[in-house]
Amino acid sequence: MTTTATRPTALTPARELPQVIGERRLAAALWCAGLGTFALLYAPQGLLTDVSASLAVSPSRAALLVSGATLGLAASVIPWAWLSDRIGRPEAMRVAAVASAVLAVLVPWLPGFEMLVAGRFLQGAALGGIPALAIALVHDWSLPARAGALAGSYVAATSVGGLVGRLVSVPVAQHLGWRLGLVAVGACLTAVMALLVFLLPPGSPRGRRPHLEVGARRPSQLTHLRAHLRDRTLVALFCVGGLLVGGLAAIFNYLPFRLEAPPYGLAPTVVSLVFLTYLAGTVGSRLAGALSDRWSPRTVLVIACSLMGVGAVVTLARPLLVVVAGVTVLTLGLFVGHAVAASRVGARATTGRAQATALYTVVYYAGASLFGWVAGHAWGLVGWVGVVGLVVALAAVALMLVLSVPTVTRTCAASGPAGS
Repeated sequence: MTTTATRPTALTPARELPQVIGERRLAAALWCAGLGTFALLYAPQGLLTDVSASLAVSPSRAALLVSGATLGLAASVIPWAWLSDRIGRPEAMRVAAVASAVLAVLVPWLPGFEMLVAGRFLQGAALGGIPALAIALVHDWSLPARAGALAGSYVAATSVGGLVGRLVSVPVAQHLGWRLGLVAVGACLTAVMALLVFLLPPGSPRGRRPHLEVGARRPSQLTHLRAHLRDRTLVALFCVGGLLVGGLAAIFNYLPFRLEAPPYGLAPTVVSLVFLTYLAGTVGSRLAGALSDRWSPRTVLVIACSLMGVGAVVTLARPLLVVVAGVTVLTLGLFVGHAVAASRVGARATTGRAQATALYTVVYYAGASLFGWVAGHAWGLVGWVGVVGLVVALAAVALMLVLSVPTVTRTCAASGPAGS
């Protein structure tokens, strides 16, 4: 969970040890944040076939258990950013962690499909205070030269969390039912969130608050939001994140329906092993900063978009191993792109950083919600070919956005951690 940038050595000056130790603790907190958030957020994804059969709903409706949570998260991040400006980012994340833990063990017991979707929306809204503030917290509390590595570490933790949520929920569900599968994930999340509450730094970072002259007024959150939405580079980065994760959500929402049907006929527990491809995301997100140093953030984003499209096309093949290879390539593309885009947003927004990262999070999870749901209609119309066609289109639009905004490289690299 630590990186070489934050590991103390015998040559580390004594005066730097508190900073190094603080960053190691922050890295551990970020791992808890990413692990817990994504385990809960995507735990139902491997259970959608069970939910569809148990509650007699279509695959596109069953996918609302995932889209409802990501939509709730997207809707809540701006309020969480507002709250963090008043009580501090660590404090706001603690509130989110406690609320998420409580809802994690209560929501699975709600009766009826509509109540479950509403409960998942509330879960997402509670979770919103964690990813909305995590990247801003990195830039607030770490040195600029180390922020890229810490941001990549957080994104790596999100990929592990997405994997753990699925691998825990599916085997439990096969023996005890899908509701207890979700409860099992909720119990794990409660432990992780308790650790997060303990590890988050106290108070505010010394010397990091912007200085205001006597009589000057701090810019309002709305002022920051308007400024960010007028920045073409930031808007492009927001959209790239939303498009890429929308493609990933589409693939993973409906892959179980494909693999549990003929000609594969795989059991749900076997299908859940396909989610091990998320480990490619763990590797990719950790490498994203180094790749940006070598080739520039823009080049890495081009590669990420290309990997997403190519990986989706490969999944059209019939052999199972080739399908898994395609999913692995696609997952690698998403997490490389997400790590670079999220880091560039935090680096470019030198003022109103919480609002910038909140906007990125809004678009990111709105993309997951929207395209994860739309893919269900494509699946219903033409099957897997329709899902793949949607994902390729999303990757192509993201690629055009990256190529149309050259300042993704020039301006962001000048101020950013991961590409500097």
